[in-house]
Amino acid sequence: MRTHNPLYRRPKAHAVASPIAGVLAVIAAGMHVWFALYNIEVASSREHWTGLEWVNVVGSVLSALFLLVAAGFTFARKIGGAWTLCFLGAFFTAATFLSPLMRGADVGAHLAFIFGFEKSNGVAVFLASAFGVLTATVAAFAAGMKSDGQPSQPDRPMVSG
Repeated sequence: MRTHNPLYRRPKAHAVASPIAGVLAVIAAGMHVWFALYNIEVASSREHWTGLEWVNVVGSVLSALFLLVAAGFTFARKIGGAWTLCFLGAFFTAATFLSPLMRGADVGAHLAFIFGFEKSNGVAVFLASAFGVLTATVAAFAAGMKSDGQPSQPDRPMVSG
């Protein structure tokens, strides 16, 4: 088995793309937290939280948490972490566009909300989606352009002469 060879190292995600994907994921997580805080502020102004506000707050906080965990593994150059980050970035971006439509929201109104920058939560949603796409793309590059795990030059004993 190759794992017993002391010169063999496991492949790692790309050294430059991994931290870039991690930073983009942290920014995307910050946008999700921004959206959650906006919804907490709006919901706190009323006596009773609606179901949509609960979904927005809990979903945003959980998505930020998942992104941060995957970003940590991507910073550590784990290939599985980079692929997970790629999937999460794409999934949360798709969920941003599709989940309101599954509840019966108007397509035009929803797209106007995302791309309209009308309120603080609209800006947060757009930026979370934009950074989600960037995170997924760079994380896919980080996982796909992995190093082979072999040292560039094998260790050789020094010859005294």
